[in-house]
Amino acid sequence: VTWSSIVPDEVGGSRAAVEEMLMNGHRRIAFFNNVDDIPATRGRLIGYRQALEVYGVPFDPDLVVTVADPIEVGPQPKPAPFSYEATLDMLASDSRPTGIFCFNDRVAMGVYQAASHLRLSVPEDLSVVGFDDQEVITFNLRPGLTTVKLPHYDMGRWAVETLLESIRSDGSSRPVQAIMPCPLVRRASVTSPPRR
Repeated sequence: VTWSSIVPDEVGGSRAAVEEMLMNGHRRIAFFNNVDDIPATRGRLIGYRQALEVYGVPFDPDLVVTVADPIEVGPQPKPAPFSYEATLDMLASDSRPTGIFCFNDRVAMGVYQAASHLRLSVPEDLSVVGFDDQEVITFNLRPGLTTVKLPHYDMGRWAVETLLESIRSDGSSRPVQAIMPCPLVRRASVTSPPRR
């Protein structure tokens, strides 16, 4: 038996996040990806690479860093820095990025903290884009974080409506595998890169 299912468009959401910085003139964009081997980790890396390719920006593996999620507990599959430490290391480079795309908003929070420690301003010195649109984070970061919204409510509604339709059809409806778009939420954390 195959069941209907819905997943977020990790690739498309990631591509939109990176394109937001590319459209603002950034060409050195780091990606702080997740340490866990999950679909979101793979999908968001694909979207990152697709956006760079569309804009003719060569992929630089040195700009992709695996970071640990600050709320994960227990042993990690492999040692990884938190985004705060990764940002300090990345921005110490002479060829540092002008923008950082973060696997999620918690990672972006660490980037903000590191930028502040280095006396760098978001977005004047460093543009930042997150993923998830976690309100407890995005509404409290200053400036407001541009991020990609995970459509939890819309996916839940779709799941219930699809289940009810299946019940009404006595199970005769065909299973559906759907992908839900993840819209970009523009706030104030992206602008043109600084002149050097």
